[in-house]
Amino acid sequence: MKKIVSNTLYVLFFGFALTLVTACILLMMNASDGEGKSYRDIEAVMISGTMQDDAEYAPIDRKVLDVTDDSYTFVPIHYAYDALETDKKKELYHRLKESVYSVTNEADENGRYRISRITIRNHQLSEFDIREVVNAFIHDYPEIFWIENLFGYAYVDNHTIVEFYSVLSSDDCEKYISVFNQRVRTILDSVGKGRTEYEREKAIHDALLSNCSYKTGISSAADGWQYFTAYGALVEGEAVCEGYAKSMQLLLTRVGIPCSMIRGEAEGILHMWNVVELNGDWYHLDPTWDDNDKDGMISYEYFNLTTEGIGINHTISDHITTILETENSQDIDPLSRYNFYVPMCTSKSMNYYYVEGALVEDFDAAAEKTVVEALVRCAQGKKTYFPLRLGSKMTFSEYVDKLFYQSPYRFYFWIESANRRLDQKHQIDAGSVSLLKNETAMTLRIRLNYAG
Repeated sequence: MKKIVSNTLYVLFFGFALTLVTACILLMMNASDGEGKSYRDIEAVMISGTMQDDAEYAPIDRKVLDVTDDSYTFVPIHYAYDALETDKKKELYHRLKESVYSVTNEADENGRYRISRITIRNHQLSEFDIREVVNAFIHDYPEIFWIENLFGYAYVDNHTIVEFYSVLSSDDCEKYISVFNQRVRTILDSVGKGRTEYEREKAIHDALLSNCSYKTGISSAADGWQYFTAYGALVEGEAVCEGYAKSMQLLLTRVGIPCSMIRGEAEGILHMWNVVELNGDWYHLDPTWDDNDKDGMISYEYFNLTTEGIGINHTISDHITTILETENSQDIDPLSRYNFYVPMCTSKSMNYYYVEGALVEDFDAAAEKTVVEALVRCAQGKKTYFPLRLGSKMTFSEYVDKLFYQSPYRFYFWIESANRRLDQKHQIDAGSVSLLKNETAMTLRIRLNYAG
């Protein structure tokens, strides 16, 4: 009887395989939403400088994320601050951290809300110096969403006057911060207690991607300041890559995971993503490229990659010290793009496919046991995706063909074996299996549907 059932299923699965050749979703994975993922450049203007500041500033009493949580220990990030090489730059950084909570309620003649002016005495900071400090501050404090991508500066005697601007009035900042804090708290509460670092990271990753959609057609802050911020990503649900990266850093650091941002390019387009530290090892994480709004799918192709892995289609900008050491200070392009901290990422142990994927090295009894058991666990939780990591004994095409398209259609018989261990409502529908292929990484993500 068992032999008769298997022969019948053999014929059925052969039909499934033929159908899959023409109808199955076969997506070659590179970028989930491949058009431009840009970030803002900080602009600068000269102002008429005096030592007097006649603007009336109002304090912002409500602080961003001033709530505490005993579940996990917040990890403050100061990689950019540590990269500032002079005391005067660090002084401006600290002064900016204080002044962002002091903003006018009335717009100036240019329609801007001024942030409390800062004077650095007895030193002239160059435009590049100031820009470096602003970038460092934004890098370390992604939650400060109201600061505009513009500063003004002037020199009076030997002093440097620096003026920053807010996209919101002081009163509006209070309102926006209140909404922002509530939204962040809701997401953090959803993570749950007692979870591993990997589980926390994945929960935040999924929450962000479920909440946010990539905003197309954005080229500058004139198209909407919020799209470049964590506020836009978390509250309004739309952002470009800068908003995704800032949100990821903000959320992960508050569940105890060190996270920083990386500037660079992806397939020749300006881009920003993250690096995260898990169990002492660093990994590249690109939430923007894991977000695919076309079919509502959350991907994990850019979840904890090595430097080599991210380098296949991402280019990391130079470290700030490289720029400072190789150029004369007066000749530095003020719009130079750089990073403050770029760790070497060599481990694969926390990569999605290494943590959750079943390994198929050869088509033997051990592989069958591994995959069937993993399929049973996947089906019991009715998970949509089944990750599979392929070995090195064959080419990618050979693995795929032997699994899905050539007799004896092994993957479908493994589904049969798994189904014999599952109740009716957890049965895997072998006829609706579809594949997400990543040949470079030698991985498959198999989309499953269930009969029950």
